[in-house]
Amino acid sequence: MDAVTENNLRQEQVESFGRLMAGFSHDLKNHLGIIRESNGLMSDLIEMHGFDENELLAERLNKAISSIESRVIIAADMLHHLSRFAHRPDTPCSSFLVNDIIIEEHTFLERFSRLQQINVTLELGEGLNSIYNDPALLQHVFYRMYILSLEQLSSGNNLVITTRQNQKTTEIIFRLTGNIHPTPKELPEKNIQTAIKKLEGSLEIVGDDNDQTDITLTVPSLLVEY
Repeated sequence: MDAVTENNLRQEQVESFGRLMAGFSHDLKNHLGIIRESNGLMSDLIEMHGFDENELLAERLNKAISSIESRVIIAADMLHHLSRFAHRPDTPCSSFLVNDIIIEEHTFLERFSRLQQINVTLELGEGLNSIYNDPALLQHVFYRMYILSLEQLSSGNNLVITTRQNQKTTEIIFRLTGNIHPTPKELPEKNIQTAIKKLEGSLEIVGDDNDQTDITLTVPSLLVEY
């Protein structure tokens, strides 16, 4: 199989995967809607009929209903991000907000940092312009760099992810503080270097003696082809 054919096949696989996730998230949203309506009905029934003879039971039921409502809201928000995430590969290149991609992926990756007991904070720049590039590829690069950052840190350390804009480029900075493992001069994964090159981006890793390392990914807005 030649390189062009293999690349086209890989692109189709990514698009198929995205469409499957998008359909899955839409279906789950419908199920959550039904759960929420049923939960609201139970709340109305308790309010209408009451449990005058058993206040403790009424209190426990209302607490359970509130808990269900809270979880449904959280799950619906996650599915909203998943749906947008899944639709990113629909077109190879498009205009998008870098902050949106970071918020979406952080929603899914937060579990990994929580398991490692690493504090992750988003400090995203306000009013950033959209850029024209490959959003699905940037998703992949952000994921790999997020995981790489976690691998450099120990329990109790901090990772701050910030964004800022400089003319037609957007910078994503991963700031690692704490007991950092020896930071590589460049990303060890050749595939990620290739992906950054395809984005026409660049990477800079700067460490100091104060247990702080900044990994800066610069992503440009490409020229729109007509």
